[in-house]
Amino acid sequence: MKKIVVISILILFSGCIFQSLEREGFKEEDLTTPFPYYVTYDAKPSSNSLIHFSYSYEIIWEINDLYAFYNGAFKIKIRNTGNTKLFVYGFAIKINDMEEKSKWKDGKFILPGEEKDFSFAFKCPPPGIHQYKLGIYFMAGRGNRWYDYGLKFSDEKRELEIKGFENATYRLYKNYYLYFDKINELVDTNDATILQRANQIAKYGNGYNIANVCAIFDWIRENIQYKNDTDDEWTKPSIALYEGGDCEEFAMLMAAMVEAIGGTARIYLTDNHAFASIYIGKNVDLLECIDTYYHANLSYALFHDKFGYWIVADPLASTYLGGLPVGGVVTGGEGKIYEWSIKTNKLYSIDVMRD
Repeated sequence: MKKIVVISILILFSGCIFQSLEREGFKEEDLTTPFPYYVTYDAKPSSNSLIHFSYSYEIIWEINDLYAFYNGAFKIKIRNTGNTKLFVYGFAIKINDMEEKSKWKDGKFILPGEEKDFSFAFKCPPPGIHQYKLGIYFMAGRGNRWYDYGLKFSDEKRELEIKGFENATYRLYKNYYLYFDKINELVDTNDATILQRANQIAKYGNGYNIANVCAIFDWIRENIQYKNDTDDEWTKPSIALYEGGDCEEFAMLMAAMVEAIGGTARIYLTDNHAFASIYIGKNVDLLECIDTYYHANLSYALFHDKFGYWIVADPLASTYLGGLPVGGVVTGGEGKIYEWSIKTNKLYSIDVMRD
């Protein structure tokens, strides 16, 4: 009898040891690609006045991490503090003595007291510290009369740090069961609170499209409060929606809201960070739509696997959908799609299954 018990115990332990540590995750039929959507802007008014209308505005900007030979990005907020209407139709940067301009045929009206967001991208110079000035193309008007001020540079010079290439390697783990089970228990894509807020934000067109993914990313970045959770206790996205959270909450909220409107998302965990990615299909054609949404020629961080492409969505690191995540570094190349890696020993890729 004792021999039978021992054999049974050995069989039991052997099953625990040799069971898979990886959950099944997505199948091809689980994936949804966003529809393309091209956001339009206001048509530029005619310059039909010889009168220089007075104007006043405040401008503040944020800069993403900048890497040599890729497209650097600014997030710019302009508040109209005067009594005349403004129309902004482009930006420029003067780095040392070199200028790069982005002048549009359309733009955004800013009424007195209003604040509008813009993005501006430019080709980064070689690595180093550079002096720069930021410029703005704008008009000022009253009624139907507009005076075009053209390009005006700021008086203040600031420093711009352009990074060189770095090396980073990691080991990838897919759907590790502890993280898979925990995340998929917390992320309820049918949660009424998440569904309601996601649909309020997703104001572009009908159905699941890439502009609405950008809108959700921007909304989370602008409205959710970051809290450093020293206890590392993860909360549901519906709670983070009102109470904020740290990187895990941001990642799960991004995934939950995108999946609530019909999308497909993953969450990645590094040694000390978490962020989401969104499935965008078998090719990178949708990047053109994202450029249109932000009105800027941007560079993007993507993952690629047997299913296609996944765009990084880390509001804690980037001012736009597709920027590098926290810990992300560029390893070489130049142009539209980053050659990049992450400074981490282990990277866990977790599929967020739709309920």
